[in-house]
Amino acid sequence: MILKAISFNIRCCDDKDGNSISERAPRLAEITKKYDADIIGFQEFTVPWEAEIEKFYPEYEMFMKYRSKNELEAAPILWKKGKFELLDTGYFWLSDTPEVESRGWDELYNCWRMCQYVILKHIESGKVFTHMNTHYGFGDNGQVASSKLISEYASKISSNPTFVTGDFNMRPTSKGYEEIVKHFTDVNAVTANDRRTTYHGYGRVNDEHIDYCFINDKIKPISLKIIDETIDGKYPTDHYGLFFELEI
Repeated sequence: MILKAISFNIRCCDDKDGNSISERAPRLAEITKKYDADIIGFQEFTVPWEAEIEKFYPEYEMFMKYRSKNELEAAPILWKKGKFELLDTGYFWLSDTPEVESRGWDELYNCWRMCQYVILKHIESGKVFTHMNTHYGFGDNGQVASSKLISEYASKISSNPTFVTGDFNMRPTSKGYEEIVKHFTDVNAVTANDRRTTYHGYGRVNDEHIDYCFINDKIKPISLKIIDETIDGKYPTDHYGLFFELEI
């Protein structure tokens, strides 16, 4: 089975200069729709995004868990209706107490960070896989700890082909990246090897390659593309997305 997937940080709040959520949502939909992804991992999903995703992505089902009652932000996973059977869902916090709602290792903002996952069965082929989606905090120590925890939970959750998407807030030269590639393969590194920035801050930043898809050894990487399109020169968010194909 060839799986087409997207990972995209959609920016949690309204920004000036024509970059409110209501203005950006149609751009995001127009850009992502042409890729016809089977599964999508978003980051920085917030309450104002709920109606927009429902409106523009009606062909998808979604699993979402907010970080905490105090931080209504999430990293939801969407998958095509009728194409997959949902077998299981779950989540854990990137902290010393992952099973308990808790602040974790974010050394800059001291906020809650999470990983959530779905286990899906491709109805036509019968193939089963796990998709984990996350948004790391900042700082080497926290990112290394998060990478170790993600690896531990990937094995704990299932023996399935597994891939992990997200905004990891770490560059390929960081200690957290060095840790996670001990356990997973960076799809970009073995396909496009495109190290351009993925966080661009509405065109102001050009050296922040921080968004990834990592796979375990039960998945074959096919391709990866940085989604850098705009609509009439306007961005859908302050990150570029990732479109990738995996053989499961």
